Amino acid sequence: MLKKILLLLPILVGYTLSNADTLLDSVQSQTVNVSSQENSATGVKANLVRKSAPTSYTVKKSDTVMKLAQMYLTKSGYWAKFLGVKSLADTHLYPGNNLRILSVGGNKILLADRKSSSNGIDKLEPTVRYVSLEELPPISTKALKSLFLHPTLMPEKDFESLPMIVGGAVTGQLYFTSGDRVYLKGYLGQAGDKVAIFSKMRKITDPDTQENLGYEVRYDGDGIIDQTGPVTSMDISYASNQVADLDRVAALPDQEIPDIVPHKSEQIITGKIVELYDAITSTAENNTVVINRGARDGVDIGQVFEITDTHKFVDPTSPPDEPKYLLAPPETIGEILIYKVYDKLSFGLITDSSRPIRFNAVVQSQQ
Repeated sequence: MLKKILLLLPILVGYTLSNADTLLDSVQSQTVNVSSQENSATGVKANLVRKSAPTSYTVKKSDTVMKLAQMYLTKSGYWAKFLGVKSLADTHLYPGNNLRILSVGGNKILLADRKSSSNGIDKLEPTVRYVSLEELPPISTKALKSLFLHPTLMPEKDFESLPMIVGGAVTGQLYFTSGDRVYLKGYLGQAGDKVAIFSKMRKITDPDTQENLGYEVRYDGDGIIDQTGPVTSMDISYASNQVADLDRVAALPDQEIPDIVPHKSEQIITGKIVELYDAITSTAENNTVVINRGARDGVDIGQVFEITDTHKFVDPTSPPDEPKYLLAPPETIGEILIYKVYDKLSFGLITDSSRPIRFNAVVQSQQ
């Protein structure tokens, strides 16, 4: 998104305009320093910074927050702390920012500035100017738009009350796609309306308590209403999946994408992966999963969860006809970035995985 922001050059990511007095006070010395009083709360322990992390790096337009977090840190949930900020709202980065790792009070902190002089000293120009910059997204913009359209959680009664596809212009046609005309029952809108098409996928149940966590519905495409009446005609303008009878339509979601800043939880939250989106037995990086923890459990958007593998395997010393199993030590095999939170469950994107992620895998918020 484009933002009109007021810049004092250079800027510590952790120092926003609300800290302008602190920055202006340092003009006399012409250098930006991190106050020693903040050392104890600034940065991360050195063992959380990857050995391969670059000492200097210029942010590119193709970068994302998660890409940078995983490039620098072994646990991306510490990203905000690595930037030395007190508020997640102060973690914005922009293409052209130069990133450097500094040691502060025994910790490591990531400093972002707009330019550096040849002798390595960052000059604070006592001038103010307005510039328009495109903020770095948490993950790819294309992925963000896709994620917030699908998948979606909806109460079953709400889904069943939506207008229903009851057939197509071609008699006997079972499935429909882009360019096809279909008919709806129960549509109360107007001709020319743009709508989204959804299908009910499954009921999500907690594997431990058997509690009904909700119904997942899948976004299948878009349509444009042609004629309205007892039976309404609609032309499918886009189809990401096959459209069929009994699918439902709803007003095209006008959902603002919230800020997604990777961060750790203030409390330990443990749960399980209860659904794999568009997968059957296992999934991997850049795919969506559902965990059985939500807002009521303390989950919020941007939290990072670790995926743990604790699989069983056959003890080779046991008799073949009476095999015994051993439990492998727990091992972190991936990370999940939470991007959509409901009361009882949350949707997350697998941003890192070293092996296939399976149904019922244990997850825990990063600490």
